[in-house]
Amino acid sequence: MAVNQKAVKVLNKVLEAGFTDEKAISAMTMDDILSMQSITVADIALINDLQKSIKANKVISFLGGDGYVLFLFCCLPLFLF
Repeated sequence: MAVNQKAVKVLNKVLEAGFTDEKAISAMTMDDILSMQSITVADIALINDLQKSIKANKVISFLGGDGYVLFLFCCLPLFLF
């Protein structure tokens, strides 16, 4: 399964807004989400899905569900340095 690029973009928006860990993302309120820059209705739906995935310990599935995604986020930085 390929990486869901829309999910990655939304995750980047969430991180840029200062929600940098699972606890903070799970605790985001609608006011927090609506205060983010250039947020769309589709982004709000993906953030909701991200929150559900975090609570179900399924973040990799949210991003694409592939072991390749896990490699990109966990192992690839080791090869870059």
